[in-house]
Amino acid sequence: MLNHQRIDLGRAPRQPRIVAPGSDCALFLAQSMRSLPVTASLFPSSRFLAAALLRQIDFESAFVIVELGVGTGAITRQILRRLGPRTVLYGVDLNPHFVSHVRHRIRDSRFFPILGRAECLSSLLRERGVGRADAIVSSLGLTSMAPEQRSKILRQVAEHLGPNGLLTQYQYLHAGSNSRLLASLGFSPFAEREFLGRYFREVSSERVFWNMPPATVYTCRL
Repeated sequence: MLNHQRIDLGRAPRQPRIVAPGSDCALFLAQSMRSLPVTASLFPSSRFLAAALLRQIDFESAFVIVELGVGTGAITRQILRRLGPRTVLYGVDLNPHFVSHVRHRIRDSRFFPILGRAECLSSLLRERGVGRADAIVSSLGLTSMAPEQRSKILRQVAEHLGPNGLLTQYQYLHAGSNSRLLASLGFSPFAEREFLGRYFREVSSERVFWNMPPATVYTCRL
């Protein structure tokens, strides 16, 4: 088990070799059209949303960071730009097209893409010798999930965060608990802040209007 021991890679890591993301939006749109309830958006996350998600993470002292819902790597790239040379990032996504995409387009010795479901987080991390994470960054569409699915995910997230660890998670503004639009589309409104508060003693929020669509970012601490 890693248990917060810094990984010795034996050499300085290669800096990210990121191919120009010309096809990122096309891939994301194609996969979103196939499974919109899973991707929860037609557009990759903006740099403004990424900045809000990562603002409160202490990258100086982090050993292990986990990203849930890698997509085409929009948030992944921003994490790697902030990541220390001996810190590792595990990126989990259930879509094989997304995992293959980031595996080929983001070449960084600190990044480990994983094909798997977020509700299997404990086993995915255990298989890789990871006991605790310093931060978990989630782009999962909790709003569209069944209650038992999102509860299972959050229980494991809380279990695998270190004492000073945090979760960052966002929800689109139109998907809030008072959303008439969501109800008109046949979805049940979801009070995400209240849900996160069941698992974390402190939940703060920040709105990001410069994103498509606008979102609220929640930062959660045990």
